[in-house]
Amino acid sequence: MAAPYQAVILAAGRGDRLSEKTDLTPKSILPIGPRSLADRTETSFLERQVRLLKAAGVDHVVVVIGYLRELMAETIEHWDLGVELVVNPTPEIKTSGSLHSFQFAMRDGKGVLDGTKQTLLLDADIVYHRDVLRGFLKSPERSSLLVCDRYETSQEEVLVYGSLDAPTFLAKGLNVELTGGARCLGEATGIVKFAPEDHALVRKVTDWLLGNPDAAEGTLVHRGFGPARRATEHEELTQHMMRIGKMRGVAFSGDELPFMEVDNPAEYKVLREELYPALLKMEG
Repeated sequence: MAAPYQAVILAAGRGDRLSEKTDLTPKSILPIGPRSLADRTETSFLERQVRLLKAAGVDHVVVVIGYLRELMAETIEHWDLGVELVVNPTPEIKTSGSLHSFQFAMRDGKGVLDGTKQTLLLDADIVYHRDVLRGFLKSPERSSLLVCDRYETSQEEVLVYGSLDAPTFLAKGLNVELTGGARCLGEATGIVKFAPEDHALVRKVTDWLLGNPDAAEGTLVHRGFGPARRATEHEELTQHMMRIGKMRGVAFSGDELPFMEVDNPAEYKVLREELYPALLKMEG
């Protein structure tokens, strides 16, 4: 029998490219539209994800907060969805990458990556059809990244190259020439799964990239060996797991199931006026 799931949603950032909207409200709790066609209550990126996870049977949901943390905590508590919070206490949140937030979740004593559950890692600023998540939850119990096979070539997307059995490259700005002829599988969705058997390794790779907080200050082990150290994004963890053969790809059709990551005001407008209303109609 497959291990149950837990989820960690990374919601510590501000969303600088939406700064005219995020001065007073973190990006993850910006409104996106009604919860459903039947329930017109306004929802947000983060609330929708939590509700989708809970509806799919993921009972253990941890959210990492940082920017305007008091507002975030108050908002999440108001939802009454049984979410556990972890604080990224970095004073200047811009200096702390998404993998740094994940490291705080690993070390907070809430059972994240303890080897007993399949661990989902999710960005907070994404919107997708509920069946995207359901399909990923049904995939085999192995470390995997979720890929949307529809993608643009604007250089903004984090693209995945290789094969689903052996994804090789994960980055923005890649093309076939730069990857040595590897095939583009699509856009990384910002949703990754770590199988229980890989949890100890994931912890070690994270501490190697960012630095091990338990090591003596001033040592290389404490500082970390990744070029960005605590500013490292979680995609670097996924890329490392690819290199050592510990990551697979799971793809879905973007033509059949909507998915969108929102980075700027133009995309936020498209989400609210076009993609999200169409998605709600599909979900019925």
